[in-house]
Amino acid sequence: MWAGGEIYFNGTLAFKGGGLSCYEHINDVEVKSKPGEERVFVNIKREIKFGTKQVQTGQKPAIVENRKLVFMQDRPRAADAPEGQPTKRDIVRPPHEAGFSRTLTPSLGLLFRFSALTFNAHRIHLDQAYCRDVEGYRNLLVHGPLSLVLMLHLLQSFLSAGPQLQDGKQPDVPIHVEYKCLAPLYAEEELKVCLWRKHPYVWVTWIEGPDGGLAVRGTVTTAPAERRQSQQGRFSDPTSKVKKAKEKK
Repeated sequence: MWAGGEIYFNGTLAFKGGGLSCYEHINDVEVKSKPGEERVFVNIKREIKFGTKQVQTGQKPAIVENRKLVFMQDRPRAADAPEGQPTKRDIVRPPHEAGFSRTLTPSLGLLFRFSALTFNAHRIHLDQAYCRDVEGYRNLLVHGPLSLVLMLHLLQSFLSAGPQLQDGKQPDVPIHVEYKCLAPLYAEEELKVCLWRKHPYVWVTWIEGPDGGLAVRGTVTTAPAERRQSQQGRFSDPTSKVKKAKEKK
């Protein structure tokens, strides 16, 4: 299962051709929970660079992504709720009223297209019978990365319509994103993508399931587009600016 992750953006992300490479490796593996119910958390680091390998020598990555995956024990079919009934769970309510939100119902077609786009052939996103009979879920699960895309798209829509654009300025852009998946989101069930501004450059974003509980939550740090472009190649310590921004309220 996709547990969450974080992404750092460095400088301009305009792709002008000449190649693109992704370097991926396992950063850490950790086993949690009691015997018999172990969960294995795997942290994967990915670095994306522009240009050929010769050009990339000594080049700082344009994007650094840390992914967290969790591998669990097989789910017994009996643990699932009766057919057609939601699985009972502790509902975590959002800490704030959304300042901006959008509702949608992910279709089977959307999940299929996102699976094809990301080369993800896991049956939990494609095969309804497998979800019910093997994994114990009532329907297809929405991809963790798709949840991230929905949250970032909402933020982009809000920033692109900001009043500062009337002065001819470019909209702010993300420089850091971190998020965590808390509960499953299902195909053909309405979800609500929400956004709340904590700081001029810090945004809290989340997705609510049909019961109004938190399914995904995240934080996005933004910066003026001109600043990110001027800092291209300066990726030595991406966390310092993010932490300082979060400390300001």
